[in-house]
Amino acid sequence: MFTNITDKFEELFGLSIKVFIITSTIVIFLGIYIANLVYGDSSLHRLKSLQREKNRIKQEIYQLKIENAKLHKQYLEWRDAIK
Repeated sequence: MFTNITDKFEELFGLSIKVFIITSTIVIFLGIYIANLVYGDSSLHRLKSLQREKNRIKQEIYQLKIENAKLHKQYLEWRDAIK
Protein backbone atom coordinates (compact mmCIF):
# COMPACT_ATOMS: atom_id res chain seq x y z
CA MET A 1 0.00 0.00 0.00
CA PHE A 2 2.76 2.43 0.95
CA THR A 3 4.63 1.74 -2.28
CA ASN A 4 1.47 2.51 -4.23
CA ILE A 5 1.23 5.96 -2.56
CA THR A 6 4.91 6.68 -3.15
CA ASP A 7 4.61 5.63 -6.78
CA LYS A 8 1.66 8.00 -7.28
CA PHE A 9 3.58 10.78 -5.51
CA GLU A 10 6.62 10.24 -7.70
CA GLU A 11 4.45 10.18 -10.79
CA LEU A 12 2.58 13.32 -9.78
CA PHE A 13 5.57 15.48 -8.75
CA GLY A 14 8.23 13.88 -10.91
CA LEU A 15 10.71 13.24 -8.10
CA SER A 16 11.30 10.68 -5.42
CA ILE A 17 10.16 10.97 -1.81
CA LYS A 18 13.78 11.17 -0.61
CA VAL A 19 14.60 14.09 -2.88
CA PHE A 20 11.38 15.84 -1.90
CA ILE A 21 12.04 15.43 1.84
CA ILE A 22 15.68 16.54 1.55
CA THR A 23 14.76 19.56 -0.57
CA SER A 24 11.90 20.50 1.76
CA THR A 25 14.19 20.24 4.80
CA ILE A 26 16.83 22.44 3.18
CA VAL A 27 14.23 25.05 2.20
CA ILE A 28 12.74 25.09 5.71
CA PHE A 29 16.12 25.49 7.41
CA LEU A 30 17.16 28.18 4.90
CA GLY A 31 13.90 30.02 5.59
CA ILE A 32 14.48 29.86 9.34
CA TYR A 33 18.04 31.13 8.89
CA ILE A 34 16.96 34.08 6.72
CA ALA A 35 14.11 34.93 9.09
CA ASN A 36 16.60 34.95 11.96
CA LEU A 37 18.86 37.31 10.00
CA VAL A 38 16.01 39.69 9.32
CA TYR A 39 14.12 39.52 12.64
CA GLY A 40 16.60 38.10 15.17
CA ASP A 41 18.68 39.84 17.84
CA SER A 42 21.41 40.76 15.38
CA SER A 43 19.00 41.65 12.60
CA LEU A 44 18.74 44.50 10.15
CA HIS A 45 15.90 46.00 12.21
CA ARG A 46 18.10 46.03 15.30
CA LEU A 47 20.94 47.61 13.32
CA LYS A 48 18.69 50.39 12.02
CA SER A 49 17.29 50.95 15.52
CA LEU A 50 20.79 51.29 16.95
CA GLN A 51 21.78 53.69 14.17
CA ARG A 52 18.76 55.90 14.93
CA GLU A 53 19.63 55.84 18.63
CA LYS A 54 23.24 56.73 17.84
CA ASN A 55 22.11 59.73 15.76
CA ARG A 56 19.74 60.85 18.53
CA ILE A 57 22.52 60.64 21.12
CA LYS A 58 24.90 62.58 18.85
CA GLN A 59 22.26 65.31 18.52
CA GLU A 60 21.76 65.36 22.29
CA ILE A 61 25.54 65.65 22.84
CA TYR A 62 25.67 68.59 20.43
CA GLN A 63 22.84 70.35 22.27
CA LEU A 64 24.50 69.72 25.65
CA LYS A 65 27.80 71.12 24.38
CA ILE A 66 26.03 74.31 23.31
CA GLU A 67 24.27 74.56 26.68
CA ASN A 68 27.56 73.89 28.48
CA ALA A 69 29.28 76.68 26.53
CA LYS A 70 26.51 79.15 27.47
CA LEU A 71 26.64 78.16 31.14
CA HIS A 72 30.43 78.37 31.16
CA LYS A 73 30.23 81.87 29.69
CA GLN A 74 27.71 82.89 32.36
CA TYR A 75 29.95 81.44 35.06
CA LEU A 76 32.98 83.33 33.81
CA GLU A 77 30.99 86.57 33.61
CA TRP A 78 29.66 86.01 37.13
CA ARG A 79 33.13 85.26 38.44
CA ASP A 80 34.56 88.38 36.77
CA ALA A 81 31.75 90.50 38.23
CA ILE A 82 32.59 89.35 41.77
CA LYS A 83 36.27 90.32 41.47
